[in-house]
Amino acid sequence: MRLCVQRVLEGAVAVDGTTLARIGKGLVVLVGFGREDGPELAASDAFGGMARKLVELRIFPGEGEYAHKMHRTVREAGGGILLIPQFTLYADCRRGRRPDFTAAAPPDTARALFEAFVRRVDGMMQGGVYSGLFGADMRISLCNWGPVTLWLDAAELFSPPAKA
Repeated sequence: MRLCVQRVLEGAVAVDGTTLARIGKGLVVLVGFGREDGPELAASDAFGGMARKLVELRIFPGEGEYAHKMHRTVREAGGGILLIPQFTLYADCRRGRRPDFTAAAPPDTARALFEAFVRRVDGMMQGGVYSGLFGADMRISLCNWGPVTLWLDAAELFSPPAKA
């Protein structure tokens, strides 16, 4: 599971010219699942850990003496979250000119995991969480703030350390 997290002043997703969701200040998050991510991932510590990490990232400015520091979470800053399914986060571009997507999870598995992730994050945020439409040709617009863009990979964050 991979997340590309972008702190934004605003973000929106549209399909066929119709806006599905729009947020002001908050996070636009591209969410991808790999072939190794099976249905059991939704019940794992890594899945919950990725949701917690996202909601608890302190990447919004604080107040007063902390106004110029990343000090508050999206919830503390009163922001929203827009989650976008994005299988291309698993693209392999090492060979040739056309990306290889065989490392991405199969669509049915990825759809179920994405929907479960939206529910998990929404439960932690108690609202203010929106999503794109899985499998659709979406138009994503955003105004990246900072810019702040972070990469979270469950395999890096929640795998046991290698034994020496």
